[in-house]
Amino acid sequence: MDLIPDIVFEKQEGNLCAQHALNALLQGNYFTAVDLAQLGRELDLKESMVRGHSVSGENYDDSGYFSIQVIQQALSVWDLELIPWASEQAVQARTTPENELAYICHLHQHWFTLRKFAVPWRWYNLNSTQNAPSYLSETYLGLLLQQIQNEGYSIFVVRGILPKCIADEKAAYLPRPSVQEKNKACIPFSGKAYRLTDTVSESETSNGYHDNDDEQRQLAQAIEASLQDSRQQQMDDMRRKRLARFGG
Repeated sequence: MDLIPDIVFEKQEGNLCAQHALNALLQGNYFTAVDLAQLGRELDLKESMVRGHSVSGENYDDSGYFSIQVIQQALSVWDLELIPWASEQAVQARTTPENELAYICHLHQHWFTLRKFAVPWRWYNLNSTQNAPSYLSETYLGLLLQQIQNEGYSIFVVRGILPKCIADEKAAYLPRPSVQEKNKACIPFSGKAYRLTDTVSESETSNGYHDNDDEQRQLAQAIEASLQDSRQQQMDDMRRKRLARFGG
């Protein structure tokens, strides 16, 4: 049994990778392009006032691109902070990357998220250009971070408390990943884009994306039922926060 069916994952749409990365991190459809554009306009206006001339378009553009300042501002609603990978504050992340919550990565106007679910051995690459989330072993997480750093990516460590989600709750019940899952994690990183109509292949499904074992399905249903009320309350609270910050 794997977490993939329970992970919130948005496939690439236009240039909205910043929106996809944020929603993958928070595990909910909390941000839209309209929300982020409003933040971008506010930041452009503030910077224009400070500099004494217009800086329109520096924090967002009509293609759907958003700057790191927009992402930081969006995450501030949940008291989440982005720490640059090379900074002194990220020493522990560079030493034991699997113990962090998540990473947001950026290169050439593309953003994507690497996120842990509950335990250090349940990391997933949530890059929206992929066909689906992909499992990362603890070892491969470190190798991937080193690889993308060498390729010129900017990496930011996410610090704070992430909202709870069903995948976090389910991960706590799952055994350590099987050899099969670990072998899947050794696929080299690729920035290849996929069409929105792409689906998970039959071979991927047969390799464990949809486990039909009765006992595991019953466990999943029990977890789902126990979380339903608290998750709805959490969603309502977060929507109120977003509305308070961004307006109606």
